[in-house]
Parts: sequence; structure tokens; C-alpha cells
Amino acid sequence: MLKDHEQQIWDDIARYYAEEVEEPVRRGGPPAWQRTGDLSGIDDMPAAAVAGLWSAIMLVLFGAVLAGVALGVVTALGWLLWHHWPRRARSGTQHDRDRPAAD
Repeated sequence: MLKDHEQQIWDDIARYYAEEVEEPVRRGGPPAWQRTGDLSGIDDMPAAAVAGLWSAIMLVLFGAVLAGVALGVVTALGWLLWHHWPRRARSGTQHDRDRPAAD
């Protein structure tokens, strides 16, 4: 059994949750940060990144600090390249857009 002030709090919670609120209308398309397009093979790199990260941690823990740090850096660079590659491929580079068309 609830005390008086606990029962009042519980009743307030029940009353607030009983009121239905309509969902706001979304305007525009999906957020800009969402990826679009063909993302086949998207799960391949995260597994490689996790394996590389754990391997780097184990190397550092077992005394091969230089090899562990090198593997960690290579893993981070690979992940960054994988993460940003679809955006670079879709948008093209500024250099390509400024180049005059060949006649």
C-alpha cells in the first residue's frame, strides 16, 4: 500500500501518461547526416576495425607497444577511410568540378 504522497505522485504520473499527444509532423526529407545510396558491404569494415582494435590492445598489453600502436593507427585510418569513402564517391572532388571540359 502506498502512502498518501506516494499515491498522489502515482496518480499524477498516470494522469500525465493518459493524455495523448499527437506526433509532430516531420518537414523535409531525412536528416542530412543519414546516408543514402548503395551501402553494400557496410558490415565488413566494422568487424575488421573491431578485430584490429582488439589486436592492437592485446599487443600493447603483452609488451609489443610499438606494433600495437602501429596497428591501432592503421586500424583508425582504415576505419576513417571506410567511413567517409561513400560520401567522397557520391560528391566528387572540388578539383574535378573546377576542371574545364575537354573539347
